[in-house]
Amino acid sequence: MIERPRTQPYAQFVLAISTLIVVLILGTIDSARITPLLLAGFGVIVLSTAAMTAVWLVQPTKHTEWLAAIPLVQILACVPLRDAGVEVLPAAGLLMIFPLGWLAFAFPPATVVAGVLLTALGPLIQIIRTGGFRDAADVVSVVALPIIAGLIAGTIALIARDLGRMRAHTEAVSDELDHALRLSGRDTAMLRATLDATDNAVAVFGPDGRPILLNAVAAEISGRSGIDEIDRDGFLSVIWRADTSMPAEATSADFVERVRSGDFAAPRTVEFGGDPRRVLQVIVRPVVAGGEEVGIVIVGQDVTELVGAVEVRDRFLSTVGHEFRTPLTVILGHTDIALMNESAETERWEAVERSAERLLRLVERLIAAGQSTRDVEARSGASHVGPVVKHAISEVAARARDRRIHIQMGAMPERAARIAVRDLASILEELLRNAVEFTPAGGGDVVVSAYEEGREIVVTVADQGVGMTEQERTHAFDRFYRAPYAHDAAIPGTGIGLSNAASLAEAYGATVALESHAPRGTVAVLRLPS
Repeated sequence: MIERPRTQPYAQFVLAISTLIVVLILGTIDSARITPLLLAGFGVIVLSTAAMTAVWLVQPTKHTEWLAAIPLVQILACVPLRDAGVEVLPAAGLLMIFPLGWLAFAFPPATVVAGVLLTALGPLIQIIRTGGFRDAADVVSVVALPIIAGLIAGTIALIARDLGRMRAHTEAVSDELDHALRLSGRDTAMLRATLDATDNAVAVFGPDGRPILLNAVAAEISGRSGIDEIDRDGFLSVIWRADTSMPAEATSADFVERVRSGDFAAPRTVEFGGDPRRVLQVIVRPVVAGGEEVGIVIVGQDVTELVGAVEVRDRFLSTVGHEFRTPLTVILGHTDIALMNESAETERWEAVERSAERLLRLVERLIAAGQSTRDVEARSGASHVGPVVKHAISEVAARARDRRIHIQMGAMPERAARIAVRDLASILEELLRNAVEFTPAGGGDVVVSAYEEGREIVVTVADQGVGMTEQERTHAFDRFYRAPYAHDAAIPGTGIGLSNAASLAEAYGATVALESHAPRGTVAVLRLPS
């Protein structure tokens, strides 16, 4: 049963006030009705109310069943009040509803039954005084009151039971919420500690661009970037203000809209901060929960040192390449002069020329590798694919014959591609050279074909070689990457050919990709704008 209603004196306060009102009215109507028995009943009610006030101040939470004696005594105390005034003041008969209701609301059914039976005491005493039961009306007058009191008590008990269930349910829900809040607080603390421990900048923003969560790295970047209103824009401002694709008049709301449209789905590099500068590779994705967008998340990896190292490497390659190219040009010039004069040393001079030309080609590729992708300016030009493919095949024909590999040329489109002849030839030569080198001697053919697909011309170079794993195809265009097979088979090369080919293609808006070729081998796919 509920403990709190047993220790609350509110019903007693109301009963005491109501009793006082009844006594005053009866005294006004007829002072003879104020009998010692009535005053005793009134005194009992006042004393019991004072006792409940003391209990209320102590607030006991256990062993409160004994408090049922108080409403039972109050029901008895109401009997002389009812008997004295029910004839002139019917409201006096309602006084015992207060202690009876308290019993029904807060105590076990046995005490409620006792209280209901006590309500019949008043009519019973009245019948006895008048000479006992004379007819059925006397019986009804005694029985009617406890029956009505029992119905009232039963109704109150049902209400109390429902309220008890509701309170128990509310407390259970409250406990679950408290537990969930504690877990949420713990998870939030663990998440923040984890995010603060990572070297990456992580920031979560609401759909309106307002910050929800920034880890320590993101907050530090915001502060170093001179964003004063960090609470309003913060790390989000750092990203969209540093991105060159965003117009100068753009706002964080414009950036959020572009994120929703998928413009920032692929990783991209942003650079900010004058001295020292910071370079981040960022991924920006919308956060969707239950089919509804709840915000965006930005993950940024600091690649400043990596970019710096790449720039140092590129400058070194460019410098060394140019230093090598000058003496090689002089060697080739003198070789040409020596070959113009026929002599017994002609074969030796031809060998020197071939070696120098080979070394010069390697130097040119090193210089090209020293140009980062962003340093390769957009280029223009036009060429028909067929003649360029024939030229590229002729350039690698000698190596193909040495390895007993046949190069086949399929049908070629008539439409021209938007790429310079020289650069297209360089790309195709590299793709063919790789196809020949990675096909075992006498192990199959290399097929070059091309076709039109929408506004593009697609050139494919398919071999029947050893093939490549998915991881090898992923890294094939990285500078200086060489597949394990190249090392095991001692295939000559520096690992910069495919990287240069991809950079050249990108300068024209073209793409180069490697795919698996059934039943074995690799297919290089060059997509050219037309």
